[in-house]
Amino acid sequence: SMRTLGSAAICFSHLRLPCLSNRQQQRLRDPNFIPIRTTSTKQMAEMPAKLNKPFRPELEQYCRIEPAWSLKELEEVESMLKMKGTLDVARAKCKDKEGNFTGPFSASAANAKGDHTGSSMFGSWLRDNCIIAYGLFATDPDGQGCEDSKACINSIAKFMLTHESSRIELVLGGKKNVTGSDSQTWMDRPHIRFIGETGLEDTKWYNHKQNDALGYFLWTRCQLALADKLPLSGDHLKLLGQLFDYLRYIECWADHDAGHWEEHSAVHASSLGPCLAAVKAFKALMKKTGFLAPCKDDTLDVLEAELTKCLMEILPAEVITPAENAKDADSALVFLCYPLQVVDETMGLKIMDRLKICMGEIAMARYRKDSYWCKNYKEQVGDDPTKHFTDEELKERDAMLKEGEEAQWCLFDPIVSAYYGKLYQKSGKQEYLKLQQLFLSRALAAITGDDCEFGPWMCCEAYYLHNDKWVPNDNTPLVWTQIDVKMALHEMKKSLGRKGGPMKRPASAMS
Repeated sequence: SMRTLGSAAICFSHLRLPCLSNRQQQRLRDPNFIPIRTTSTKQMAEMPAKLNKPFRPELEQYCRIEPAWSLKELEEVESMLKMKGTLDVARAKCKDKEGNFTGPFSASAANAKGDHTGSSMFGSWLRDNCIIAYGLFATDPDGQGCEDSKACINSIAKFMLTHESSRIELVLGGKKNVTGSDSQTWMDRPHIRFIGETGLEDTKWYNHKQNDALGYFLWTRCQLALADKLPLSGDHLKLLGQLFDYLRYIECWADHDAGHWEEHSAVHASSLGPCLAAVKAFKALMKKTGFLAPCKDDTLDVLEAELTKCLMEILPAEVITPAENAKDADSALVFLCYPLQVVDETMGLKIMDRLKICMGEIAMARYRKDSYWCKNYKEQVGDDPTKHFTDEELKERDAMLKEGEEAQWCLFDPIVSAYYGKLYQKSGKQEYLKLQQLFLSRALAAITGDDCEFGPWMCCEAYYLHNDKWVPNDNTPLVWTQIDVKMALHEMKKSLGRKGGPMKRPASAMS
């Protein structure tokens, strides 16, 4: 393994007394400094995930479970990441021939080996872009982040209105059946990935049966409108109504789509959640504006009732139908907790408990028995590691996996951290702040080291086993991960700035 130092060692390493450096003496004089309390092995064992030594030694002092960060330390981390360009998503902005920003982002940003031209990661996914757009708005509501967010969502709406509305009308008119198992019909669904540089469809075959992507677009568009950042225009309002009618027509609550990971056909809880969140947000928007929803009179009520019913039957699992594709735990469910916040606290904590099985030494598996980017993936799959698979081809790929060799994905830990942050901000419970810091520390610890072939200080998509070494996969840096870390830092700032702040430790508890 590339990392051998456990979380307990990280905490105990701060107790090198009695010799104190100038920096340590300065920190002790800081009125906001909280001395570190030793943590027992039992307490470490009670943590849901391990915290190992970061790939970047500069971040080691910050990657800890306790004590709680100070605002000054948070500012130091943010300054360091800004200086290194770790969270700079501008490198992934799609540009036209003249070099002008067209609105959306490619899935992966440019790295030391290029800008992913020629690979599918150069495309613009609705799912990724909508989460990116929301994150930019949420973390910078009055600045350039919000402007980039609006440009991104406008570009998606333009693409949908220009190319996909006609596809949707064919389905609503009964001219196209897209709900069967025939993979050729997947191209007849609204496309959830397009060419960001031109705003055109990608005509290559792709599995577009991804209802969650449509849900994320609807939800994010509503968030910008609810915040009065991007009021609904007539054409956007019409598009949203059309999409809700489409989701109702295909009975998305029972539809076997491909889910977040574009794989096994099933009813995915992680697809139902974004659609339900979108319905709730759109209803709130209609109430605020007084607009009439441009869809069938009962579409929103039918969607809300059916999606709620089916989601509660599945959660905290990801899939129960069909049984052959059942998943008890899938990390995609973290997004139902944050930023969608479409489940209550009780269910959210059940999801977090289920996901312990996905938590690895570095990051989190998408789900157990996930063969994508399994050990020596490129050597086994061929020249195109982003190759797309039919259901039958997936069975062949799954046969390559050995237990425990699933890739560990870096986009989940920061979202888990942000969710615990929301719980702490609401309740003030110290255990939530501790968990928020644990998962943010894990996210920071996964930032690439100097030996990464794609460059240092980057947010990966995932680490996978190449021979016997965990290394970043080709899709580095992943913009989705970058924006997730950005949101996690944003929620940590809110937690540390909460009235009363982190609870001060009594002197008897300090050493």
